[in-house]
Amino acid sequence: MVETFSYCVQLGGDGEIDQRTWENDFGDGYAQAGGIGINTKSENWNLTHSGVMAPGEELLKVRDFIDRHEGYKAFIWTPPGGSPGRYRCKGYKSKPLGAGLWTLSFTFKQTFTP
Repeated sequence: MVETFSYCVQLGGDGEIDQRTWENDFGDGYAQAGGIGINTKSENWNLTHSGVMAPGEELLKVRDFIDRHEGYKAFIWTPPGGSPGRYRCKGYKSKPLGAGLWTLSFTFKQTFTP
């Protein structure tokens, strides 16, 4: 069963929309173009979550969620202003802020399954 990422992420995360296309330029302003595959549009989101890295705290649960999916297992996530979809996360960066606070930075990449 596919898990759902339901934790809050910090404001300021940015999303990038990628549209896969091909194009042949024949000169004189004439070109042919089209989409590649059936899912030509996908999203990547750079996100962060900050908090205390201690048992029972949400930051540790976020890290454990990412670790549990091992970089290749998809999960359900709803991007800001978007629709639920399948995403993967291939790791994260952790940064100690002092006084027991940490920040995790990670990227969710949209994926498609049949």
